[in-house]
Amino acid sequence: MLKAVDVNLDAGEMVLKLEKDSAPKRIEYSKLERLELARESVRKLLRTVEVKVIKLHVRGMENTVVIASDKVGDYDYVEQYLKKIAEKYEITVEQ
Repeated sequence: MLKAVDVNLDAGEMVLKLEKDSAPKRIEYSKLERLELARESVRKLLRTVEVKVIKLHVRGMENTVVIASDKVGDYDYVEQYLKKIAEKYEITVEQ
């Protein structure tokens, strides 16, 4: 799984800065197969915190890209925007 630390949503594509990559990854919205909206438990120091995540399944990529609310600023805006994109491109959204 690839974890995004920065998301830039443009009109025709999104640009993701991934945790272990130095170069940003460009993903066209038309290449998205499905979105999964979920919650996951993440260990933070001495406690476990539940965070919201979006799992992006992209055509042509074997790894899933994960956008987590604890890593990305303004997560709620990203989630709402991707829901609109999913509606526009008829992408399946699983919750």
